[in-house]
Amino acid sequence: MQTTRRRVIASTLGIAGMSGLAAPAIGQRARVLRYGSMLPADSIYHRACVMFGDELAKLSSGKLKVQVYPDSQLGTIPEMMSSVQTGSLQMTMAVSAWFSKFMKPLDAFTLPYIVPSADQLKTALDGALGQRIASMGESTGFQIIGYWLIGGRHIVNKLRPIHKPADCAGLKIRVINSQVYIQTFRALGATAVAMDPSELYLALQQGVVDGFEYPLPDLVSYKFYEVTKYLSLDGHTTDFFLIAINRPLWQSLDKDEQGMMAQALKTAMDWQWREQPGEIEKSLTKLKTLMQVNELTPEEKASFIETTRPVYAQFESAVGKDFLDFARKQLGST
Repeated sequence: MQTTRRRVIASTLGIAGMSGLAAPAIGQRARVLRYGSMLPADSIYHRACVMFGDELAKLSSGKLKVQVYPDSQLGTIPEMMSSVQTGSLQMTMAVSAWFSKFMKPLDAFTLPYIVPSADQLKTALDGALGQRIASMGESTGFQIIGYWLIGGRHIVNKLRPIHKPADCAGLKIRVINSQVYIQTFRALGATAVAMDPSELYLALQQGVVDGFEYPLPDLVSYKFYEVTKYLSLDGHTTDFFLIAINRPLWQSLDKDEQGMMAQALKTAMDWQWREQPGEIEKSLTKLKTLMQVNELTPEEKASFIETTRPVYAQFESAVGKDFLDFARKQLGST
């Protein structure tokens, strides 16, 4: 039923999207950009997307508008990314692990413990590192125009608390379909299972996997606490969404229009990056009433960092040593 609904919506809207912009109704001058998102409508990311659209409409006097489609209404993450590449969808977002399939150096951000803090990540993305990422996307059909903060990703499972790498041994852990994630959890002794997030709840319920790694607000949004028991705050990744628009569409906008989009997105981004830490804290408070939560001591975390350090060598060539060194310097990573 859900797949059918997606196809109907996608095909209906796709007709208008063939030119790169959804066609306005007769008599209207507004150009409508469709923004596909996988997140629920009650998430902070959706509110930020809507804020971006509202700001853009205001700045452009209604000539540029954004329609946000949450809950994967326009397809899976790979489907939406492909649609933005071809221009049948104007905008979407995804984490660096998904974008690395088109821009291999972005695997750097998935390497374990490479990002020391959200503040350092924002400084780097607002500066030279963000500029490098944007230029990287130009040859792939994507124009990267901004970022939403996700925050730390942590290990969740049904069987036991995780305090040391050995506690991961034998666990079947769902991960994003990324070789970096797969090799990271193999280094910890777990069996990494690549799986679409839409399949995860049932897989946990049926014992296909024992656990997964996820950000706290999303863990709450999808109610995964109902089918797991232990949350271990290891923070192996500090994640973020890259916001992308179809590159030829971006080039077709005049400088004023590009400027309005940048200004509208900055307003929404500044708000989202300010609000997300509070959202994370609120989620953690709730999860402590629903699950057994354990933080890692500095010594325990150091053990995870040491155990996963060989993963860097595995991907240095694919990521590119120059970019990896540059990213670590910009992020203040040791």
